[in-house]
Amino acid sequence: MGTTTSVNDGILRSLCGMRGPTTSVYLRLEPSPQRENDVRLRWRALARRLADLGADEDTIAVLTRSVDEALPGSGTLAAFAADGELRCSTVLSGGREADIGTHAPLPHLAPLLEWRQEHPARVLAMVDRAGADLEAYPRGDTEPVRRTVTGPDDEIERNAPGGMSQARYQRRAEDSWEHNAVRAAEALTRAVSRVSARLVLLAGDVRALQLLAKHLPDGVRRQVSVRHVSGGRTPDGSARIRQEQIEAETHRAAEEQTRELLRRFAEERSARGRAVEGVHSTLGALSEGRVETLVVVDEPDDPRTAWFGPAASDISDHRPKPSRADGPVIRGPLADVAVRAAVLSGADVRVLRPGSVGAPGHGIGALCRSV
Repeated sequence: MGTTTSVNDGILRSLCGMRGPTTSVYLRLEPSPQRENDVRLRWRALARRLADLGADEDTIAVLTRSVDEALPGSGTLAAFAADGELRCSTVLSGGREADIGTHAPLPHLAPLLEWRQEHPARVLAMVDRAGADLEAYPRGDTEPVRRTVTGPDDEIERNAPGGMSQARYQRRAEDSWEHNAVRAAEALTRAVSRVSARLVLLAGDVRALQLLAKHLPDGVRRQVSVRHVSGGRTPDGSARIRQEQIEAETHRAAEEQTRELLRRFAEERSARGRAVEGVHSTLGALSEGRVETLVVVDEPDDPRTAWFGPAASDISDHRPKPSRADGPVIRGPLADVAVRAAVLSGADVRVLRPGSVGAPGHGIGALCRSV
C-alpha cells in the first residue's frame, strides 16, 4: 500500500485485514529543518520502546525510512508496518499531544479514525456570475477532486449605454447569471453526491451565491450544512483567511456530527432501543453484524482485551471454544478488536476522547441497524 494522501474505507479494510503483529506509529512532525533533530530524537526513543514490545529490526528500519521521508513536515505521521514491510504511511494535518507507538496483533487505528472523523466529506464552491470552482473532499482525503464549471452564457456585464436600451441589457445580463447559476448548482449537486458530503462551504460574489442557493435542490439543502467563507474565484489576498475559516467550519461540523450521534445514542437507550453499551453487549452486536456505528472511547492505557478470529463476526469478550474456523483465535486490545470488526463488517466508527459527555457505559457502545 505504501504512502497515501487519503484515509478511505479501502485503506482501513486493508489494514484491518492484516495478519500477524502490526507496529503502529503516530509521530508529531516539525516543519522547520532546525527542529528535525528533535523529531529524530523522539523517534529513536519510540523505536526503542517498540523494540522492547517485540517489533523486529526490519520493521523498525522501514518505519525509520518513513520518518526520514516525512521530514521536514507539519502534522502527524501515521505509519503501519509488519514483517519488515510498510503497509501504510500518511501525514495527517494537525498535531497530536503525544507520540504513540504500539506493537500488537492488530493495528491501532483509533487516532487515525479520530482524525478522519474530524475531516468529514465536504465541498468548497467558489462562485462568481460566470461559473464556479469546486473542490470536493471525500471523508478522510487531504487532496480534493477539483472541477471548474463555466456557465453557458458569457454576457454577464450590465454595463451598457444608457437610454431605452439600458433595461434590456440589464435583463440579458441577469438572465445569463441565472443560467450560469443553474449550471453551477447542477455541478455542486453532483459533487455533493459523489463524496456523500454533509458540509458545503461557499465563497464568492453575493448575487451569484444567491442565485446558486435558489437552484440547489431541496434534497441537497436538507442533506448538507451550508457555511460561508471569505473570498471568491479571483485572487484577492483572502486565501489565508479563507483557509482558516474552512478549517474552523470543518472542525465545527465534525463536532456537530458527534453531538448528533450521541443525541441519537441517548434516545435509543432503552429496552427496545437500538443502542447497546458495555463490552459484552457491544461485542455481541458486532459478532451478529448488527452494528451501524461503533462508539468507542480511545483510552491509550486501557488494559482490557478481547478475542478475534479470521472473520469480522469472530469476536468475543471471552475465549471461544475451538472451531473449524480457517485461522487461529487471537487475543488483542479491546478497542482495536472492536474497531476491526466494525470496519470489516461495513459499520461506521466514532472515536471519543476520555471524559466525553454522553459516552457509552464502560467506554464502548453501538447504534445498531434497524431490524
